[in-house]
Amino acid sequence: MLRPASTRWFEVLCPRRESVRTVTELARTGAVEIEIRDRVCGDFSLEYLSEGLGVYEALRVRYARYWERARLRRKMLVESPDVVLERALARIGAWRHEADPLIDILQSCEEELTRLKWLAQVIGKIIDSPLDFGAVARSGPVLGTFCTILPRDARPQLPDDVIPRQIPWGDEYCAMILGPRDRLDAVKRLVQAAKGRVIERPPWLKGDARDSLARIGARREFLSTRVVYLKAELDTLFDEYDLGDTLGEVAGLAWFAEHVGCLERAGELLVWVTGWTDDLGGERLRAALDSGRTRALLRLTNPPPGKRPPQILDNPPWMRPFELFARALGVPGSDEADPTPVLIVVVPLLFGYMFGDVGQGAVLVGVGLWLQRRWPEARLMVLGGGSAMVFGVLFGSLFGREDIIPALWMHPLHDPLTLLGVPLLFAVVLLSLGHLLSGLSALWRGELGRWLMQDLGFLVLYLGLIATVFRPGLGWVALLGLAWYLIGAFMVHRALLGGLAAIGHLLESGVQILVNTLSFARVGAFALAHSALSVAVVTMADAVPLWAGILIMILGNLLIILLEGLVVSIQTTRLVLFEFFNRFLQGTGRVFRPLPAPPPIVREAVQDAA
Repeated sequence: MLRPASTRWFEVLCPRRESVRTVTELARTGAVEIEIRDRVCGDFSLEYLSEGLGVYEALRVRYARYWERARLRRKMLVESPDVVLERALARIGAWRHEADPLIDILQSCEEELTRLKWLAQVIGKIIDSPLDFGAVARSGPVLGTFCTILPRDARPQLPDDVIPRQIPWGDEYCAMILGPRDRLDAVKRLVQAAKGRVIERPPWLKGDARDSLARIGARREFLSTRVVYLKAELDTLFDEYDLGDTLGEVAGLAWFAEHVGCLERAGELLVWVTGWTDDLGGERLRAALDSGRTRALLRLTNPPPGKRPPQILDNPPWMRPFELFARALGVPGSDEADPTPVLIVVVPLLFGYMFGDVGQGAVLVGVGLWLQRRWPEARLMVLGGGSAMVFGVLFGSLFGREDIIPALWMHPLHDPLTLLGVPLLFAVVLLSLGHLLSGLSALWRGELGRWLMQDLGFLVLYLGLIATVFRPGLGWVALLGLAWYLIGAFMVHRALLGGLAAIGHLLESGVQILVNTLSFARVGAFALAHSALSVAVVTMADAVPLWAGILIMILGNLLIILLEGLVVSIQTTRLVLFEFFNRFLQGTGRVFRPLPAPPPIVREAVQDAA
């Protein structure tokens, strides 16, 4: 578990006409990253379909609204891609021939519905006003009217021969405009240039405001019914031309062109599908190819010269939420240690120490259990909350109160020096462990001898300095470490200049590790802050009547959970990333980027599922 695993190189030989289906089945596993052996693309297997796919994309943009209403099904691609695309475009063309007139009528109805909705709202605003809408409706032939809705701060410069009549309209400016009919088109263009909406009165709308609203309501009801029937006709046409299967197949071709596109030619009729897989035994890949009934041959072999394999973290599922800390720096290289097994202990300990409370920790556990079904990383909250409960028992704290359960260790505010000192000792252990992990990396790189001669001496020097603080008689350990480092550096570099550089590195690293150690004092400081905030809430609750005290306790604990939980999480992450990881982890590995699965067009019709 400590060493990241390298993905394996796979090669699949398949017929060219089945390349899309083969890659699709492999992508469904989520275990392959496609990479061709040669830097020059050997065979863009859909190049001869690029024009047809371009036509499909243009059609999809235009008709997606109507296609998405229907049931799209993904069929197994058993024919050559050019045959599939040619048939699909022919079916879409035949469908368009009958669907376009219906779509034109549908869009006209929808546009009229929108205009009538706005007009009904305008008339509704003036129904009880002195404005005589019946007179407006009877205007002409010299005069004409229309309504406009403009942004609040928009005021186009209207000609002097038009009269605007403002209508109350929320946060926007609404007006009815009266003017010479032959000048209104120019006024409408001014309104539209100011990002306003033009609402015209249809010629059939006569009568006063109330009569007009009744007419509009009847017309809208008629149009809504017609829209329903038009959409039903389009759905029927969709099924008649079998576009569910057709569009599903073409969507698979478009996915292949976007995410793969380039494969290596293996002859006139065969192609290679090559790349990396985290299925190190190949079982999932073989099962996918078999279930897809592909005529493909799979082999796992050594990668071509010069190819750098992506790295994967080989941890059991219950550890994987902790991988996000290492992934924050990238992915550990093949010669770097994966810190995940260490973090399952370190992270909960740091969090729980700073957030020690039985009740508040239980709340975090409950929330984490509720969230982890949809968000696996919520397991971090469960473990952090569990650790907080353990330290809450040690600190004798239950929802901030220290007078309910006895402290098995200490109350934080009663012994602040001990609370601050323990994290410093923990820091010494953790940073020393990080230094040992760098030695493990040196072993994997074949540089263990150099690490033993030089870096191990630095670790002895560090531990000797720490020991001297508690027992001055142990100062000889620090001197031994210093001599060890200097002699080892001279033996490694075998040059005076290299030795001087090693001394400079010693000074820099020494100051850095001492600063890193002192940084862990913030763990105790935040534990004190958490305890002090809890005491403040309890003090306020005890000073007021019972009902108010209960309310203060509830709101105060919610504030502590939200505020302190966020702060403690940030500090835990910071200490792990910048104090612990910089001992051994650089994140030099190549990230494994599996091929995304094809679009999930699997909404089968009921009769298909049966």
